[in-house]
Amino acid sequence: MVTENAPPEAAELIKRRRSDPPIMKKRKSGKDGPSVFRFKARLFRHPKTTEAGGSATLLLDVPDVVSKKARSSGMTTIEGSINGHPFRASLESNTSEGHWLPVNKAMREGAGADEGDTVQLAILEPEPEPRIPADLRVALSASDKAKGLWEDLTPIGRTDWIRWVVSAKQPETRGRRIRRTVEQLSSGKRRPCCVNVYEFMMRYIPTNVSRR
Repeated sequence: MVTENAPPEAAELIKRRRSDPPIMKKRKSGKDGPSVFRFKARLFRHPKTTEAGGSATLLLDVPDVVSKKARSSGMTTIEGSINGHPFRASLESNTSEGHWLPVNKAMREGAGADEGDTVQLAILEPEPEPRIPADLRVALSASDKAKGLWEDLTPIGRTDWIRWVVSAKQPETRGRRIRRTVEQLSSGKRRPCCVNVYEFMMRYIPTNVSRR
């Protein structure tokens, strides 16, 4: 219940949560991998920004189950689609011990939505950072530059490299990708060159963007 002493932004959050549609969680049939959270949410501006009369990135409320998964996994960068448009964004803590998802201009334009609109989201279940494969670990240990940059990457940054390596279907391809990983990291590149970072997510969530 909203009390008289509740901060305006907290009261607004509770009001929105009461009208939120139920969340669904399901696994993509016939494929191994993370579960997919599907829900609807309304785009809004931060109460303090609205009061100040300024403009800012819009927000939407993330269901508690997604917040808890992100918190427990240590991975606050989420992947998914908004009205079919693929995105990757970092969650922000809200005023009610949960999270908001910032929706930037590119996401709004891709979703064809703006402030006050209700959008459909599909989000991959946040998972802990995968363990580095033994062969990749050995290769990195042989290069101080590559190992140093690896340790400086964000969890999602390291995850992108690991996904690229383990997605190789042939041992020769995997070995080549490990060598390229070390070479690119040694030269200062923080992400795999010419790799679609949405590729993994798009295996489980259909989008309106071609995978090619």
